[in-house]
Amino acid sequence: MRFCRVFLLSILAVASPTFAQTADQDQQRIARENFKQADVNGDGKLSEPEFRRFIDENAKDNLGRAARVRRFGAYETAFGRLDANKDGFVTKDEIARVR
Repeated sequence: MRFCRVFLLSILAVASPTFAQTADQDQQRIARENFKQADVNGDGKLSEPEFRRFIDENAKDNLGRAARVRRFGAYETAFGRLDANKDGFVTKDEIARVR
């Protein structure tokens, strides 16, 4: 089970590929904005507290599985799964890998 899949639009993709593409682009834009806001120190990566803020913002915007991560308090699990190189930070590239 993957957590924090930010760009989940399978239902829309089946219903209307054009709409899904536009919706996907909108969600990607919102997720990028949320990442930027969560990255308090502007270093291009999220520490665990910043990641929590990112998940909470994505949950408010109903992006991917962020609401589920927040509801179950699975921040650490999601962070650990996304932090591919185990350096204690999550980058945009690491998040993009779950697409």
